[in-house]
Amino acid sequence: MLTSRRDYILRVIEEIGRILARLTLKRRKGENDEKALETVVAGFQRLFDLEADQIFLLTPEQHFEMLTDDDSAEFSRDKVLLYAALSAEAGHIYTRMGHRAMARATFTNALRFTLKAQAQYPGGALPPYAPRVADLLEALKDAPLDAETAALIQAAR
Repeated sequence: MLTSRRDYILRVIEEIGRILARLTLKRRKGENDEKALETVVAGFQRLFDLEADQIFLLTPEQHFEMLTDDDSAEFSRDKVLLYAALSAEAGHIYTRMGHRAMARATFTNALRFTLKAQAQYPGGALPPYAPRVADLLEALKDAPLDAETAALIQAAR
């Protein structure tokens, strides 16, 4: 049973990695932002195995708990980083669409999840889709960070 669960998680991680690769390509090509957001939502749905309306009723804290609930440290870290990467992609899309508040919220969420993953699961090489903290900070440079995010950054140093 453990082997089948491990295989399932690996397939989910690989599938969401492919979704992220498509998103990045679409973003670089400047393709339809509405379609790109639909792809982000599909990634979240696959990550949580829930419908979108169920996912977005939950808080980020509940998302983090669900992602780190019962898997190995490596899988938990990778799922948290997938969540962060999907959030960062949403931030890029919202930026292009001119939705500054939504862009800031999703970039902040991506930064928090990235920092939490690195703190809770230190060591080991990060997967290629892991957002870079420096890139997220650059996206958020136009305004001060909230206290929680600033504390996470301070702890990471």
